[in-house]
Amino acid sequence: MKSGLMVLVLLLLVSGLGGVAKRARAADEFDGMRENRKVMLTGGASLNTADADLAAALTKLGNEASGYWQTMNTAAGRTYLWSDNPGIGNSIHIRVTYERLKTMALAYATSGTSLYGDSLLGSDIVAALDYMYATRYHEGVTPVASGTSNWWDWQIGIPLQLNDITVLMYDSLSPAQVTNYMTAVERFSPAVTLTGANRTWKAMVVGERGMLVKDGTKLAAARDGLSSVFNYTLSGDGFYRDGSFIQHNNIPYTGGYGIDLLLAVSDLMGMLHGSSWQVTDSKQSNVWEWVYNAYQPVMYKGAIMDMVRGREISRHYSQDHDAGHRVMQGILSLSRIAPPAQADDFKRMLKGWILSDTFKSFNEDAPVPAIALAKSISSDPAIEPAAELTGYKQFAAMDRAVQHRPGYSFGLAMYSSRIASYEAINSENAKAWYTSAGMTSLYNSDLGQYSDDYWPTVDNFRLPGTTVLSQTPSSSHTSAKNWTGGTDLQNLYGSSGMDLQYGDHTLGARKSWFMFDDEVVALGAGITSTDHIAVETIVENRKLNTAGSNTLTVNGEVKPSTLAWSDTMDQVEWAHLSGSTAGADTGYYFPQTVSLAMKREARTGNWKQINPRPVTPSTPVTRNYMTMWLDHGVDTSGGDYQYVLLPGKTAAQVAAYAAAPDIEVLANSSGVQAVKETQLGIVGANFWEDVTSSADLITVNKKAAVMTREAGDTLELSVSDPTQAGTGVIKVELDRSASGYTADSGITVTQLSPTIRLSVNVSSAKGKTFKASFDLGSGTPPTLPGEEVIVDNNDTTGVLKTGSWKTAAVQTDRYGINYLHDDNSGKGSKSVTFTPDLPATATYSVYMMWPQHVNRATAIPVEVIHSGGAATLNIDQTTNGGAWNLIGTYSFTAGTSGSVTIRNNGTTGYVAADAVRWVRNP
Repeated sequence: MKSGLMVLVLLLLVSGLGGVAKRARAADEFDGMRENRKVMLTGGASLNTADADLAAALTKLGNEASGYWQTMNTAAGRTYLWSDNPGIGNSIHIRVTYERLKTMALAYATSGTSLYGDSLLGSDIVAALDYMYATRYHEGVTPVASGTSNWWDWQIGIPLQLNDITVLMYDSLSPAQVTNYMTAVERFSPAVTLTGANRTWKAMVVGERGMLVKDGTKLAAARDGLSSVFNYTLSGDGFYRDGSFIQHNNIPYTGGYGIDLLLAVSDLMGMLHGSSWQVTDSKQSNVWEWVYNAYQPVMYKGAIMDMVRGREISRHYSQDHDAGHRVMQGILSLSRIAPPAQADDFKRMLKGWILSDTFKSFNEDAPVPAIALAKSISSDPAIEPAAELTGYKQFAAMDRAVQHRPGYSFGLAMYSSRIASYEAINSENAKAWYTSAGMTSLYNSDLGQYSDDYWPTVDNFRLPGTTVLSQTPSSSHTSAKNWTGGTDLQNLYGSSGMDLQYGDHTLGARKSWFMFDDEVVALGAGITSTDHIAVETIVENRKLNTAGSNTLTVNGEVKPSTLAWSDTMDQVEWAHLSGSTAGADTGYYFPQTVSLAMKREARTGNWKQINPRPVTPSTPVTRNYMTMWLDHGVDTSGGDYQYVLLPGKTAAQVAAYAAAPDIEVLANSSGVQAVKETQLGIVGANFWEDVTSSADLITVNKKAAVMTREAGDTLELSVSDPTQAGTGVIKVELDRSASGYTADSGITVTQLSPTIRLSVNVSSAKGKTFKASFDLGSGTPPTLPGEEVIVDNNDTTGVLKTGSWKTAAVQTDRYGINYLHDDNSGKGSKSVTFTPDLPATATYSVYMMWPQHVNRATAIPVEVIHSGGAATLNIDQTTNGGAWNLIGTYSFTAGTSGSVTIRNNGTTGYVAADAVRWVRNP
């Protein structure tokens, strides 16, 4: 047994649990893990019941459990436990029944509740468990495929509850009872299967059951079942390296299933921590990366952004702060087991969110153990709260973007051929028609903007940022278009675009957003529809204060503050809406004056209208809104728009900005959309066609998102392929001269004067941003190579294979769409020769790229045939993957007389053959 767990077991056995009657069990490592899990569920015996928040949580738990106990049917010959969940084959009824029993078991086992150790309660819980085993959930049950039976309940929802109840009540259960309940769990979840959050739930089910029945093989299977979740994915469900999280194949779900995954992973890793089955997979470090890369960027002062919550936005009990607090619970759990540096970061992050969430206290809805741990962090003066996040992040794999600036954060939700417009299944999310059609979300000091019943009351036909058919629903679909994405500059500023095309009507548009230091520029072009319905672009739809009296100023004129007011005003240059809290004002600037439609209204709705499940309340709720939109008319062709969001600015500041704007719209057509931020020296440009196009200093030959910034003697560049379909290079020309540069792998600079020319290899880049920086000093530019030649394993000419080589695309640190490997077999009989067609007789630097792996050979023989003879060397493919590695400089004759050959002679481990590059020297 691990010493740490032995100490924990002894301490818990000595301290006891008050009036709970304990049955003697052998104290082994499994018992230690079980007691650890019990502490994870209850907070242990040292809770500070004098703390007001903990006392309130304990009282709440006791009251909830007491309510269930008082209404539970305990009569002899009973046919149900609760009259509202009587169904024998109804999996939802069975799951809800176990959820109630778990609440009762928690109150029974948690020190400080009014029911702690209550022997009558304990007896009733055990009797109820036996009843449920005999009549509802046992190894002989065969679920019936019907509307009342859901696989998830049988395999995941029910066993998660039953396992925890068994942990909590273990000392009141006989070995036979434990065996019965765990046999039922084994019947429905014998192994770790599925993907994403479902897989982590299954791993938790298998692992906790293995701990309870003392089966080390099951514990190992649960632990190992996490390894595939740790892996980053290239398609389908799971985490992506850019921080995206996908579930159900094409739904951004960081704030839904991603939270469940985080909680399940942190639970299982915490339960196994310090045991013989502790997670040792080196890829567990990806879990710490998720916190920084996936969760933190979509959090704002304790809330998680709705744009990554899928259909869960329609659940009345899980609004953005509720869901954000669950993220915090998962990170709290990780802070107990993460390496010291990451644990310190997580605690600072958590303290920042706890202190800044003035809308809803974390302690209001968190479980008792989470409150206790959060209290220890928030009261520790040595832990400094994390500073407010600043930066821009493009989630290319889930068609989302976010920018954090001082005083506000801006979220952008899009879709494409890869990502669906929304999810509405299991009778949820009934009016989500435009939630990913370019919806923009502005988070600021008005922390209740997207909570407090936003989704059942907002006009779902008019979500900010969208271009829509007026008052017309749209079905869930993926697009026929793949241009959705963007690029970032300095990880602070960014541009995004979406080639909007609806699946159920003809409306299409090209939409761009350029996010700078204190403004967001929104452009639309090519707006076309033949649907015989008015087309609208929604500039704003913001929830107002309880009186609906937020001041609206247009061109300096204060508009009426009464509800049920509407107007359309021509020649609008700017508008301003006062916030419901200090710092929540928003300005709107129109570079070309517009006719602006406006409406102030009280809107009444109810949650049942968007989520008709039985648990959803139908109570009407009313909230006040200000909506502003642009009317493009019926059957428009080639329509466009331009507007600028100015978060946090006063009316006077907006008027001053309109008089002397910091932005200039360079282009707004269906071919190019581009903006210059004159104060920052930034140009952002989205190129929509595979033709040579220009915007300011930038010229490209293909579809691309490009940003540049000139500051002093430096020109920065970022480029991406938002279509994620490019198989070659994007050629870029910048109307500047440079004396030097640095560039990411994948960028090849071919000219520095009189203009800068370069190519960006976007093959299999998955929307990645490539960056370069150029020195614009007055020094004499070096002579760059006039030509380079790359031979890739996938080329139709210039590649000669001897022996049987396998093609693979598993690793991303490669050149092109795939690579070859020798399958670690046929040693001495396999080779690949790369032969270039060189344009001139000259000296060339020769580079090789390969995907690195620990299973690669470390001394792979390579032969270079050049004009002076042959050179041989050995390369190590366990390191330096995904980069051009110089293997020497040689003289070559023009044509195809030179070559590089990779052999597997005498090698131990896999040999890869990917690509070779010849760069002509000056």
